[in-house]
Amino acid sequence: MKTKNLFLSLLLLLLPVVATAQQKIAVVNSQELIAAMPDMKAAQDRLQELDKKYTAEMQTMNDEYQKKLELYMKDKGGLSEALLKSREQELADLQSRIQRSYQAMQQDMEKQQATLMAPIQQKIVEAIKKVGDAGGYTYVMESTMMLYTGSAAVDITAQVKKQLGI
Repeated sequence: MKTKNLFLSLLLLLLPVVATAQQKIAVVNSQELIAAMPDMKAAQDRLQELDKKYTAEMQTMNDEYQKKLELYMKDKGGLSEALLKSREQELADLQSRIQRSYQAMQQDMEKQQATLMAPIQQKIVEAIKKVGDAGGYTYVMESTMMLYTGSAAVDITAQVKKQLGI
């Protein structure tokens, strides 16, 4: 009975080793793939255009604020208390509007980036799956996130590029 239990225990200990020996592991550099994608240039161009547009809008709002602030500072001594309060409120409202606009523009930039990147990332994921399935890999991991990659791991970045036609 003891021999049978010892044999079963030993068998259970060796099963993970046997299972691990059958796994094929690949690595891929997805950042390299993203940078090489033809769609990436168009996405970057679109984001740069949007950034220029938003930068110009912010500059216009900041210029308006500066003019009103300078006018307020210049006229501060000769204005009634009610008019001073009115201009201070106007400056505060404008500053608040600038902050809200900036936040909205930032959120829109992030949304646009996600929208433009989604199809690019989807193409890459599909290509990685095809290469992984064709190569019989159990796992495909991001190479830039690995602290160490052993010699048994295969870099499939070039194969994925070929699958993508780049």
